[in-house]
Amino acid sequence: MQQHDVEPHAEFLVGDVVDRTYTLPASVSAAGSVDVTQAPTNASGDIRFMVFDADNYQKWSSGQQSDFMFSAEKQGQFNFTFTTANAGVYHFVFDNRASLFKKYVILSVGYGEVTISHVPDPRVPYIGWALAVVGGIILVIGLAKKPPIPWA
Repeated sequence: MQQHDVEPHAEFLVGDVVDRTYTLPASVSAAGSVDVTQAPTNASGDIRFMVFDADNYQKWSSGQQSDFMFSAEKQGQFNFTFTTANAGVYHFVFDNRASLFKKYVILSVGYGEVTISHVPDPRVPYIGWALAVVGGIILVIGLAKKPPIPWA
């Protein structure tokens, strides 16, 4: 599995809602961590964190029923994982509308991708050589052997 860092370390302030977008490939396991503190005091604070694909983000932002890839309402530091369904843009939404205080957020995002490489079988050329040698031996035996003459 090959690890890719999408956002190794992002620091930002969340007042009401912050949306950070990242492009991810299809069928990968995305993972990361979030660290949330209250801006004026650096005390641990809670925030609602959601991850949407592009279609569900449009539904969520217009107030419609939507499905998220990951959702948590936590405080302090926490980790998240989800599997992408399709390649495309994913929205990492931080919703702080339930709090009077701004939140300071540190985000890291990455994904693991399984790479499959096709290595040719190194024995294939030897099979050809083996067949050529066997064929040569049969040819020499056939030429060296005197055929019986049935009419003599």
